[in-house]
Amino acid sequence: MSIWKYWKHWKKGLPIVASVSALTLVLVGYISGAAGIKKGHEITPNKKGNVKDGSIKKITNFSGPLDNLSNRSAQSKPVEGGSIVLDETRGPKHLDPALAYDTQSWEVIQQLNDELVTYKKGTNNTEIKGMDAKSWTISKDQKTYTFHLRNGLTFWNGQPVTAQNYIDEMERIATKKLGSDAQWLITNIVGEQAFYNGKAKTISGLSAPNKNTLVIKLTHPTPTELERLAEPFFSPIDPGFLKKVGHKAFDSSKVMGDGPFMLQSINSKQVVLVKNPHYWQKDQYGNQLPYLNKITINIDKNTGVDAANYEQGKTAWLGKQQQIPSSALPKFENTPKLKQSVQKVVQNAVYYVGLNNKMAPFNKKAVRQAMEYAINKQAIVQILNGQAVTANQPLPPNVPGYETNLPKSIQYNYEPTKAKQLLKQAGVTASKLHVTLYSQNSPHQMKIDKSIQSDLKAIGIDVTLKAMPWSKFLSVVRKGKAQMFFLNWVQDYPDASDFLMLFKSTQAPDNNSSMYKNTNVDKWLKQARDTSNSQQRIQLFHKVTNQIMQDAPWVPVYYPVRYYAVQKWIHGWYAPAYLRDAMQYVWISKGRNTAKNPF
Repeated sequence: MSIWKYWKHWKKGLPIVASVSALTLVLVGYISGAAGIKKGHEITPNKKGNVKDGSIKKITNFSGPLDNLSNRSAQSKPVEGGSIVLDETRGPKHLDPALAYDTQSWEVIQQLNDELVTYKKGTNNTEIKGMDAKSWTISKDQKTYTFHLRNGLTFWNGQPVTAQNYIDEMERIATKKLGSDAQWLITNIVGEQAFYNGKAKTISGLSAPNKNTLVIKLTHPTPTELERLAEPFFSPIDPGFLKKVGHKAFDSSKVMGDGPFMLQSINSKQVVLVKNPHYWQKDQYGNQLPYLNKITINIDKNTGVDAANYEQGKTAWLGKQQQIPSSALPKFENTPKLKQSVQKVVQNAVYYVGLNNKMAPFNKKAVRQAMEYAINKQAIVQILNGQAVTANQPLPPNVPGYETNLPKSIQYNYEPTKAKQLLKQAGVTASKLHVTLYSQNSPHQMKIDKSIQSDLKAIGIDVTLKAMPWSKFLSVVRKGKAQMFFLNWVQDYPDASDFLMLFKSTQAPDNNSSMYKNTNVDKWLKQARDTSNSQQRIQLFHKVTNQIMQDAPWVPVYYPVRYYAVQKWIHGWYAPAYLRDAMQYVWISKGRNTAKNPF
């Protein structure tokens, strides 16, 4: 992995804690196959727990259809037609799949485009299935992937979708001038670096022996290759259409995809999607997907209005992009008719305090360990109105590789006295320590910053708070110039390496902004990268986690919890494994009357 810009942190539509709404990304094992082909290895979900306050056990580990939705949808045959309205606080920043790296953009473009593979619809979302690819094979050395596309795939304009369209998109992503933040995901393809650096006109590891066959050759085995290819960046591109409308229009208003919905209109206040009548997918009854004729997404920053619209039955759900607003959460949990539509999910994301290991006083391990004991995580959870659970390591509890048996010596409880002892052991005088905490300037974040400031003051350390606009904050952090900072990481694809690579020395300062370096951690991460044996990878991830917690380059603070609400007349909606609402499966009850019976 080379360049991974810090838009990764922005991607959740989450300027840190402006709202605690990190995405739900659930466990996905390594099942590599489709249409009856299963290759590779599957990781069995690990046990939950080992979070000091035990609060994770109280939260639903939900990764499929909401229970009431699943039961209700099974009782009747899907109904075609109709439309729904959704409220969101932000519109898409990009419509170009190669450029989009925020969830608001992904919510829209993943309705407009298909990828080669995706996550299987179902209660666990643990399998990769074919999307545009009907099947694929993986070579014995696990370095060659051959995908076979479905017959008859077309863009909305009738142009056929071919393997070359996928190569065109990957080469766009690898074009330095375009500046795609997805480029790091394909650096493992043979010839990508030569192309990226202008030394080759094509990526030699990509080929299309015929219009429906795509071959990808890798420089080394990559256990997460299919999960990477399920990312929204890797959609087919119609080069003729792109050339006709230009890059700027393609990214903002004039798009061409092959997904279940087409873009009818877009402006700063509204996005309207309509059914693609030529979409390839059908349900078990032979009905062509999607079921809905139209989706209207209204963009309004007033979350109070969003909650009211849902309560009145005007909108279909408060889901992936606009969860239940924190101000409305008490009402939703205490009103019986609202409460029955609520589900809460621990996210595969972690919020943390980064400590710059190259800057005093955090160049001393004992000082960093003191920070682990000094920060009251439970107080921060209370600030967030319960929309979080305390974290005890970088990996969230639903990610394979989560360490359920951390040694007692690195189970850092809130112990200010222990923190003071460690400072003394480090040979520093707390009253002489002055540190600066960098963060993004939002009201929620300021409350958290002040809590941390108070905690460190209690052990004698003065903290200067330096809140700044998001882009400026990221610029300081990713250059390795922040002494102490509050940031988050939200899963891109379901593998422990997606989190733990943040501690790889070669990732400094962009991703490894704590400037942490441990040769064993580097070695173990490389070994985990190069093997597809799931048990060996888990063991290596455990070793990495234990070493990281011993070295304390971060203070993991909390894992966010997201609250969903879905109307009872909505069927087929489920919390997907990936970063979107899978709207092609949604249908509405026939003849529903929202004015008389919103619930």
